[in-house]
Amino acid sequence: MQQWLTDENTFLIGIEGIGGTGKSMLAAKIYDEIEGFPKRFWADVSYGAGFSDLARQVLSEFGFPVPEQEAQLVEALVRCLRSGQFLLIIDNLESLLQPDRQWGSLFYGDFFQAWVEHSGNSKVLVTTRERPELKGFEWLPLKGLQVDEGVALLTVLGIRGDLTQFVELVDGHPLLLRLVADLLKEEYSQDPDLSRLADLGLGNLRQLLTDSQVVGIHRREKVGMVLVLDASFERLSELQKALLLNISVYRGAVESAAAVAVLPGSSETEIEGELRNLVKRSLLLEKLNGKRRFEFQPVVLEYVRYKAGNQTEAHQRAIDYYLLNVKQQPWQTKEDIKEYLEIFYHWYQLENYDSVFDVLDACNDFLSLRGYYTDQVYFYRQLIEVWEKRGEREHWIYLAALTNLGNSYYFLGDYFQAIKFCQQSLEIAKEIDYPDVKAASLNILGLVYRQREQYKQAIEFFQQSLRIVKDLKEMRYRNQEAKLIGNLGNAYQYLGEYLQAIEFHQQSLGLAQELGDSNWEASCLGNLGNSYHGLKEYNQAIEFFQQQLKIVKEIDRQGETNCLGNLGIAYRCLGQYQQAIEFQQKSLEIAREIGDRKGQADAWFNLGLALEYVNRDSDALAAYRNACKLYQVMGLDAYVQDCNNSIERLSQPKTPVVSRHGFWVWLRRLWRWVSSWFRR
Repeated sequence: MQQWLTDENTFLIGIEGIGGTGKSMLAAKIYDEIEGFPKRFWADVSYGAGFSDLARQVLSEFGFPVPEQEAQLVEALVRCLRSGQFLLIIDNLESLLQPDRQWGSLFYGDFFQAWVEHSGNSKVLVTTRERPELKGFEWLPLKGLQVDEGVALLTVLGIRGDLTQFVELVDGHPLLLRLVADLLKEEYSQDPDLSRLADLGLGNLRQLLTDSQVVGIHRREKVGMVLVLDASFERLSELQKALLLNISVYRGAVESAAAVAVLPGSSETEIEGELRNLVKRSLLLEKLNGKRRFEFQPVVLEYVRYKAGNQTEAHQRAIDYYLLNVKQQPWQTKEDIKEYLEIFYHWYQLENYDSVFDVLDACNDFLSLRGYYTDQVYFYRQLIEVWEKRGEREHWIYLAALTNLGNSYYFLGDYFQAIKFCQQSLEIAKEIDYPDVKAASLNILGLVYRQREQYKQAIEFFQQSLRIVKDLKEMRYRNQEAKLIGNLGNAYQYLGEYLQAIEFHQQSLGLAQELGDSNWEASCLGNLGNSYHGLKEYNQAIEFFQQQLKIVKEIDRQGETNCLGNLGIAYRCLGQYQQAIEFQQKSLEIAREIGDRKGQADAWFNLGLALEYVNRDSDALAAYRNACKLYQVMGLDAYVQDCNNSIERLSQPKTPVVSRHGFWVWLRRLWRWVSSWFRR
């Protein structure tokens, strides 16, 4: 491992082995002790953590900006790792793999492939029970302990008897050795000898493990693990048994309060004491990170869940526990909705898919606004697979999930998938006459084609959707009508048909004001400002931007940044450069406050343009360079090129030629001077 970690041609390292062989322990030792990596990050993905969450955490921890677009996270993380000598450890990678060894979460495969192709001085190390279908790894298959190591472990734990023979019998499996040692110490603290195993029901362990019918090393180890876990489980008190079985419904580490929730009738103090007793038997692990929490080793969790059988009641109690602890809106981070995501999981295990959809629907707008589109894809795909397996493709949840999935792919920039799922939804909705689903699918298709610069097709989809929404006549569809009219206006604006765009934006604005929708009213005012800017009617554009600014100051700092920037551009086009500079500086200030890197970069670039007009070339150069750095970090190559072009242009030596602008300024000054003589 040390050789690979120092080899400049090794970028991906994998530790592979069955459960309990010490993969995570070895990785932890490397993480704590290896030299040469000033920054390191440990990611436990044992419960299916999405790539977006992992990438955001790594970038933040290493001090790198986090892209606003989720689809840019792969490139951003690779760029981060290439920039220094970092160590990234991903523990329990098998949790991300489906039965066919394909990725269950978007972007992981893309990340590993991109890292192999571009690489750098950083190392990515994974632990897994199954190898993914990936190239570029150096693999360390982790077996059991050597005989002398296993004997040393049992000796330290205070076990007596024929240690060598027993270590050989179980192939030095570390967890198995510890479970046996802890069982003997708990039951026979005065004489923890291996000869006592027969008294614990493990007298036939040797016979089973040496039986010729038990073929294959993995199966032998599994048989031994089950036998020892059986013996350990049978020696527990009834409360301890019930505790283990019931808390196995949870994902991840649990606090004692969560354990009490699925096992009512006992005090939290009593339950915490029993949890700590189970830690002593190596049936649970204890984590101390601010609060005391308890979790299973993966192999023990599999055994306990199998032992538990039907867990309907425990899942329902877990749902009740999380419902009591949900955070009320407004939500700021994904951590604020973690209880809802756990409720989603438990309803899914209970196969109550209507409730699954309701929970997801409650979080859908938040996930969209915060850019968690890969999470939406993961959740909606699960629902779609269920309804397809059931053959209930006409169920409204199936159609809604298809439409929402298409919408998530649209925001991820995967337009092929967006079109695919929205077309599926549209076709079924036409067959069974679900007008609201038809309208939603057509709107998303319009957005996709607008992004692909196929504006006429986009307009056609928006118009079809609008006709359906108008026919529905219900008040709740008026908001959709307003936004569809606005989408039509934007499509015409992209075609350069500004008068037509203005007509639609005015209609949309009227509806927004009628409905009292301040957010959409601000958007409409901004769209009108942009359309008048396109007509070069800058004073009219400024008027709309000023109206927009009054609203966004009350509701949205992000909108304030954009609005101020648009005002700065309009004043620059009017030749009022000082005002343009002031608005860009205000836009920059707010963008910094809210951490909007794209807003900062845009403000710097537009500030540079304004500064050029007042002959402050050195300041303009500095502004362009600041914009360039930010655009580079975000991977926006086209914007970087614009900055470089401006920097190169300003860096060229000036020829002593009076510009037209300068000539007329000089002529006006001369005329004023001459005129002053005649007025004296």
